[in-house]
Amino acid sequence: MSERSFDENGNEILQNDGMQPEQTQFTAGAGTDRDMVNLSYKCPNCTMPLRYDNEMKRFVCEYCDGSFLLEEIKDAANGEEGYNWHEYKEELHEEVLTGTKSYVCKFCGAEIVADAVTSATKCPYCGNVLLVSESLTGMLRPNKLIPFEIDRDRLRELFNAFVKTKNFVPKEFKDNPVFKDIMGVYEPFWLYDSGVDGSVNYTATRVRHWSDASYDYTETKYYEIDVAGQVKYREVPADGSKRLDDNTMDSLEPFDYSKMIDFEPGYLSGYLAERFDVDADANLERTKLRMWNSTEAQFRSQVEGYSSVSHKSSNLRQFDRNVQYALFPIYVFAIEYKDKMYNYAVNGQTGKIVGELPFSKGLYRKWKWLRIGLITAAAYIIGFFLS
Repeated sequence: MSERSFDENGNEILQNDGMQPEQTQFTAGAGTDRDMVNLSYKCPNCTMPLRYDNEMKRFVCEYCDGSFLLEEIKDAANGEEGYNWHEYKEELHEEVLTGTKSYVCKFCGAEIVADAVTSATKCPYCGNVLLVSESLTGMLRPNKLIPFEIDRDRLRELFNAFVKTKNFVPKEFKDNPVFKDIMGVYEPFWLYDSGVDGSVNYTATRVRHWSDASYDYTETKYYEIDVAGQVKYREVPADGSKRLDDNTMDSLEPFDYSKMIDFEPGYLSGYLAERFDVDADANLERTKLRMWNSTEAQFRSQVEGYSSVSHKSSNLRQFDRNVQYALFPIYVFAIEYKDKMYNYAVNGQTGKIVGELPFSKGLYRKWKWLRIGLITAAAYIIGFFLS
């Protein structure tokens, strides 16, 4: 950081050498048919479908009560490299990801209808988990995955505890929320690695006051400050789906990346999964802005000891861009109350809840009049003692 001081007329009166640029690193927080294939993970004992149990951290069979570690049941799907941003842009740039597709469950023969962006679903007839092979293999195979850690029972407990802490929510909503269609979905996310370097220019002042027997004095010194450096970012997330709005998905952060693992399709068992319908390039500008804002905040934190500081200009650039494709665990559900649906999204790893709650005008009015009454009573008591 370099600092130059000026008088009120703009004349430079002082020059100091400051910090050198600093290195920093931190974590930001075609319409052709596709094949639906059976999930490769079958029970070694009875060949029935396995389900991933969040608490046991094992794959369990609901037919013979067997339980297995991932290493015991992994199939030949291992070893695929996964999503490659540049290869995808070159080879699959005209996909149509709207509407629905019809598939056949190869386990029981039932016909399944799913959205065009579905990567995994569950057969309603035999319970087998079905994967859309083209969405999860080759260059479209996700690089990373964060498994669900919260099951549906725990989700209900968390929501009930959450809503009871909120003021002005109707009592009947708190006491008996009616959950509709709780869905655990692995949502697509882009994880960007990049860096930002450059400089930010600030204007600042230092103000000093003193007095003598005759006068009060104020001295103001004016400075121009340049902060330069470089900040590296790892795995900055951006939503890759149109189904939930970006503000909702941003609000569900942070995710614990220490629990993130290499993608394995078996973890999709028991949940839905979607593939991206917003590609990596579409989020570049929003992600760049997020990194730039964080960089400016980092640089601003270096400017201390002034009476006032104002941003003047920025000269920043982004470098070394790379991206990975990941699936993150999200619950979505709705609660109906007085003919209105209230929609919620929940971080399936941490339990963070995002959504609108109903507002009771009656409770608010009672609180407002009680507050006015208490203030009036306090003023009367104080006035009584003062008189």
